[in-house]
Amino acid sequence: MSELDVFGFIGMNRSIFATLFLCGVLMPLAVVIIAYLFRNFSTVIRGGAMVSALIGVVMLTFFTMGAQNAFFMMLTTLSEMAGNGSEIATDFLTSASLPIGETINPPGWMMALSLVQIVINLVLTVYVFLFAKWENS
Repeated sequence: MSELDVFGFIGMNRSIFATLFLCGVLMPLAVVIIAYLFRNFSTVIRGGAMVSALIGVVMLTFFTMGAQNAFFMMLTTLSEMAGNGSEIATDFLTSASLPIGETINPPGWMMALSLVQIVINLVLTVYVFLFAKWENS
């Protein structure tokens, strides 16, 4: 693999973090805004919107996990490139203290953190659609 492939990996890296930002920040923000806009509708309509949002949160799980897996597959490919003699890949992995020529797996805390985020999003989605009091007190 060439240095051009390394630049392709850098582009993939940026798209993965953009996906994580969209899933982890903008999706929950959109749920809260939509719940606020639906606050005066009947419980049936709010419940329907909540189910739709819950489906979105479950899909968020797949996108987040997919982005994390793609990131570590990319690092493994970069490690293989370094193992095959790519100087740029070797310099990159050495500067990041990552192994050369080995499979790079995600740490367990990363998976746990994603699952905690999903559970929080599920609970908060139900709360903001059905139980939140939006009036000023």
